[in-house]
Amino acid sequence: MTGRRLVYGLIVLGAVLTSWYGVRGVTVLALVEYWLEDIRIATLQPPEAQHPDIVLLTITEETLARFPYRSPVDRAFLADVLQRLQRAGVRGILMDLLLDQPTEPDKDELLKTTLEGLTVPIMVSYGSTEALLTEAQLAFQEAFIPKADRGLANLVQDTRDQMVRWVFNGATGKDGMFLPGVVPGLVSKLGITPPNQQIPIAWRGRPDADTAPFRAFPSHMLPLLPASWFQDKIVIIGVDLPMTDRHRTPYVLKKYAADNPDRFGSSGMVIHAHALAQLLAQRSPPQIALFWQWVVTVVAALGGVLAVLANMAMLVRLMIVSFGVLLFFGGGFVLYQQGGVILPLLTPTLSWLLAFVGGESYERQQDRQQKKFLKEAFSKYLSKKFVDHLVSDRDFLKRRAERRELTFLFTDIENFTTMSEKAEPEKLAVLMNHYLDGVCNICLDHGGMVVDLMGDAVFAMFNAPIDLPDHANMAVQSALEVREFAARFQQREDAHALGFGRTRIGIHSGVAQVGNFGSTQQFKYTPLGDAVNIASRIEGLNKFFATDICISDATVQASGWGGVRPLGRFVLKGKGEALMIHEIPPEGFYSNDYLEKFRMAFSLLGPGHAPVDALEPFEELARENPQDKCVAWYLSRLRLGLDCSKVVMMSK
Repeated sequence: MTGRRLVYGLIVLGAVLTSWYGVRGVTVLALVEYWLEDIRIATLQPPEAQHPDIVLLTITEETLARFPYRSPVDRAFLADVLQRLQRAGVRGILMDLLLDQPTEPDKDELLKTTLEGLTVPIMVSYGSTEALLTEAQLAFQEAFIPKADRGLANLVQDTRDQMVRWVFNGATGKDGMFLPGVVPGLVSKLGITPPNQQIPIAWRGRPDADTAPFRAFPSHMLPLLPASWFQDKIVIIGVDLPMTDRHRTPYVLKKYAADNPDRFGSSGMVIHAHALAQLLAQRSPPQIALFWQWVVTVVAALGGVLAVLANMAMLVRLMIVSFGVLLFFGGGFVLYQQGGVILPLLTPTLSWLLAFVGGESYERQQDRQQKKFLKEAFSKYLSKKFVDHLVSDRDFLKRRAERRELTFLFTDIENFTTMSEKAEPEKLAVLMNHYLDGVCNICLDHGGMVVDLMGDAVFAMFNAPIDLPDHANMAVQSALEVREFAARFQQREDAHALGFGRTRIGIHSGVAQVGNFGSTQQFKYTPLGDAVNIASRIEGLNKFFATDICISDATVQASGWGGVRPLGRFVLKGKGEALMIHEIPPEGFYSNDYLEKFRMAFSLLGPGHAPVDALEPFEELARENPQDKCVAWYLSRLRLGLDCSKVVMMSK
């Protein structure tokens, strides 16, 4: 069991790590993952109202036509725009224009003086050597732009496909000084702390197909526009020309349209507007956090393993895997459309498929080992006719774990530890071999399978690997015969001399996984599940009540066995729900009248009754039969006023 879990653990770990680092390390896979994100952003962006606080002032072809030269943009015009915006009471200004060379001296001086005299927060694009500026250009902007107003206008592009996907936070220059990006620099001036690292851009959606996410006006129209349109707004000034300052963003993946402004890429000022809107709102990127990406990838690998372990035909499992991939992809697209959340798609999918392939390969190897060891393993625990049937049953040889309704039987010898410490090892070994042989043969004769021998304990199950329709009844019959056999065995001279104790038995029916579990070298056909533990715990109840056979209500119902008396509703150690447990007393051990009185008294322990209601009936039972430890046990609790409708067991 441990070896099998270890192998599947390694399969899951290998699938997770391979898919995680493979997607990030292999260029093609990384681009596919990013493309799956980009296509969702381009086609399924959730609609949003036009941003109320950001306005774009664009320099268009019509604007440039008003000046005697196209570049650089007329400095007097820019100075006038800045002055008008300040008078309008804007909240902040981002100038996405490089001021890196002289023009007309008087106009340059006017703009320089205007920048120095502005009281409104402003950030001006500042170029660096990475922007291929000459020493003369660097020197000019160094003298022209106030230090506090400089910000790098870099756009972080993926080197593999030139796609802009991240907010640029800044960089450290050759002088060792950190210079922020224009967007983080501006929001910092506005009293908002920007992130200290690059983060994915949370692109803002459009209200509808015909409305841009940000209001935009041609800058040359500013004198004609009401000042109230700009009051308390953040204004971005930049160029909006068809073939200038265009950058690839996810929106280039939209279906081509002649009037699509993003078909050649988005302008730098629009990208800055998206980043600015994100930082102003302190909005998280749409991608789920790194921790949850790991979680999704691990869950996908576990899903691949579960698909392998499903007790279904190979074709069905392949259909499940294929449908799971399609469902996951579809869910990822719907999740972004409805909630704006981006799940990684390729990484978990690869994790799912790798885990499935790894698990299938392991199971194929296990099948080969199973055929080799099957007959040898089962011959120790099943009758010969069953072994012959299993070996000849090719369908069974193809099976792995399966969920079945089973009945479990546990036996244990009272005070075995004390007896074994006093007995001579040779004598004890001979005695126990005879005892275990008798108990095992009884279980085998009733169609059961001996799963394990644990010292003095026997663990048997019924209804696996061979179908046994009346498995619950067969387990009860086995328990009754084991009790009779154990009672006779105690009277043997050698057993009596060693103080051989009573055999206690616990029975429970429930659903469990059963199959060949083990390492790559050794298999063991065994059940796994909560029902197994419950059966073991039920056996342990015998020592509290001096009973021989404790049986769960599930087995009573399944077997139809009527010769029982209720012991109580117990929350067994390590469990959360109470189970009804019964005793199968020896035939004639209690009179029918006594059993009827007990059942009536027991009914007063249920919900709706106070402990005092059952006190007198149990007092009467104790007087009638002082040896009944079950009555004595309940009576001790009732005298303390304890609730007996449900008893929590603190030990096994």
